[in-house]
Amino acid sequence: SPPLVIAHGGFSGLFPDSSEDAYILAAGVSVPNVALWCDVQLTKDKVGICFPSVDLDNATYISDIIRNKSTSYLVNGVSTRGYFSVDYNFQDISGISCKFN
Repeated sequence: SPPLVIAHGGFSGLFPDSSEDAYILAAGVSVPNVALWCDVQLTKDKVGICFPSVDLDNATYISDIIRNKSTSYLVNGVSTRGYFSVDYNFQDISGISCKFN
């Protein structure tokens, strides 16, 4: 049987990692045995989103849209300041665009 191809983050060479467009392209142009894999972050209202980082500011324009609303959490034992999905409802962040890193 053919090998399983895993598209982590979708087709992220042409589109931002884990963006909707990256997954649509990966599913559309890939081999039949492709698995789309994403890192899941939860929102405040417990909706899972595909996102490559716990800090939304690492790959979106959130700090340009929602200014001065960063928070701090312990991430792997280190105090980390950023914009975290657990601080926002899905609807509040669903229209924020991804960016290339």
